[in-house]
Amino acid sequence: MRLKTAVMTPNPPRVNINMAITWMLLAVFSVGTVEYLVAGVLPQIATDVAITDATAGLLVTIYALTVVIGGPLITIVTSRIKRTPLIVALMVLFIAGNILTAVAPNFLILGIARVLTALPHATFFAICLILATTLVEPQFQARVISRITLGLNLATVLGVPLGTLIGNQYGWRSSFLVIAGIQTIVTVALVLTTRRAPNPPTGRISAEVRVFGQSEVLKALGLTMLSQAGLFVLFTFITPYLGQHSGFSPGGITLLLFVFGVGSVAGNMLGGYFADRNMNATLYVALGSLAASLVLLSILGEYSWFTAPWLFVVGAAGFSIIPPLTSKLISAASSAPHLAATVNIAGFQLANAAGAWIGSTALSLGIGIGSLPAIGAVLAFAAAVLLWITNLVGSSRKLESSHP
Repeated sequence: MRLKTAVMTPNPPRVNINMAITWMLLAVFSVGTVEYLVAGVLPQIATDVAITDATAGLLVTIYALTVVIGGPLITIVTSRIKRTPLIVALMVLFIAGNILTAVAPNFLILGIARVLTALPHATFFAICLILATTLVEPQFQARVISRITLGLNLATVLGVPLGTLIGNQYGWRSSFLVIAGIQTIVTVALVLTTRRAPNPPTGRISAEVRVFGQSEVLKALGLTMLSQAGLFVLFTFITPYLGQHSGFSPGGITLLLFVFGVGSVAGNMLGGYFADRNMNATLYVALGSLAASLVLLSILGEYSWFTAPWLFVVGAAGFSIIPPLTSKLISAASSAPHLAATVNIAGFQLANAAGAWIGSTALSLGIGIGSLPAIGAVLAFAAAVLLWITNLVGSSRKLESSHP
């Protein structure tokens, strides 16, 4: 899909749509890099502030829980603020959090810095998603969502490997300073590009909250949390997994993070493309692929010849789920798109936190790090079963309503 051909609105907005999408993608790239970078430099952080790998992994949980709790609250509180000043305020907070991360002397300050960095995450991401979907026709919604979420994929392809490389060469703190500088430039460009786009109308918060009583909305959130938790049981500890279980060197791990990221790009784009054609079929294939890829990794993950190329498959399967689930939720909650998108993002983060906590608990209990993919596969399979059950129930209700 080319955005130029997809945009066919009778009254086109006074913005350069392709440039707006590009700057939103880059902004999400920086946000995603900061979220995932801890996984790439986790051993360095643990050594520097004298904590265990399991404790350092809790920084992922802190970030995710902040998004889960703070994201919807910030969206509600700022619902009357116009988009441009809101973007500026959110990104100032994000940049300040990264700077504090870079100078944090201990785990407590690191935790506070992660909270500051995470607070803008969901609201800012929701702004980008809703703005992007309003710039194109409805039949291209999943694909334009995949363009924005491509920023998350690039965070795994480029951001985390490059951040890890910078961290290995110049210290992990320097990585967060670089991101703060990049996001400052991107924020200025994004504001200049989108400042003339119309602000969407705002409704009553009480009416928007009621949307979350809808079964389709709850189903999408449940699928999001189970599938992402399955992926993040492994991804949170991907660096020690590849080093301790698969036997890769630090340089090899950086390369494999790139392989995983390339797979995530492919999966994201394919997920968006096929979701615009058949949402349910795309979800079944994506969830089944994630479960199967993690099962095989749990069996053969100790062999480097298998693990190296297979991480591409795991990344593709894990990220192919994001566009269809996001599109499904935004469509189901059309009367409350910003809050719905924020809660969906919070759902992803809750899943990330749950995955990190499950992995950390497993390691703390003495369960081998090689078991993490198997645990993730169980969660991904549970998501596929939930999708099947809810679709079966929905079909039964439609059949009953057609035969009074």
